[in-house]
Amino acid sequence: MAFWSKKENSNGDDVARFTVSNATEIERVFRKMLADQTVVTLYADNGKDFVLTALVGLNMSTGYVYFDLGRDEGMNAVLFASVKSSAIAKMNQVRIQFVSGRLERAKYNGEIVFKAKLPRSILRFQRREFYRMATPMSEPAKCAFYLPKGTLKAAVADVSVGGIGVQYPTDGLQLEAGKTYDGCRLQLSGMPEISISLKVCSIFKTTTRSGATVLHAGCQFVKLPQVAEATIQRYIFKAERERKAHT
Repeated sequence: MAFWSKKENSNGDDVARFTVSNATEIERVFRKMLADQTVVTLYADNGKDFVLTALVGLNMSTGYVYFDLGRDEGMNAVLFASVKSSAIAKMNQVRIQFVSGRLERAKYNGEIVFKAKLPRSILRFQRREFYRMATPMSEPAKCAFYLPKGTLKAAVADVSVGGIGVQYPTDGLQLEAGKTYDGCRLQLSGMPEISISLKVCSIFKTTTRSGATVLHAGCQFVKLPQVAEATIQRYIFKAERERKAHT
């Protein structure tokens, strides 16, 4: 098998590519979300608790948006108590993500609702594009591949809702480009372990931040279960919030 070399880089440019900061465009997205009654998932700041809701109001003059309460009163209480909240919505196969800050209790059209500030920026992923986040070194993520000759335990270098990049030694058990591996076990820090199928799209040699030479395999999720996707989304939001808090 042939490999090529590649140096690791930061994912700052990747974030910028998907960021929308234009106020007019953000308003257009939210008005579309309101008109279509798009399902929105609101996450608490612990990255685990969430409610399914929909946008019910938008006030551009005050800069506030309003969401229905969830069906679970306990989860609603967790959201209200959170210092920050985040949201994910899907509009015509385009994924929208944003941080909505602290949620307030308010009355809108006679109903108790979540009230949040309109975000100054959002992340928008067009169709099959996904934001790739480098995993924090302080909280390593792992993925186990079950091969005929044993188990390959690889370090997860980056993650998105489309797939993961894993790294492992150049000697020992090896993955094969183009092959799909079922029953892989993905462990993201602070999240429950999930079982996934991964297709290896590429393999190359790379140099880690510590200077070691390893193999990097770019893997695509195959028929990712909805529960697993939600877990990955929560992990990305949690890791991004923590990263920003330390910058």
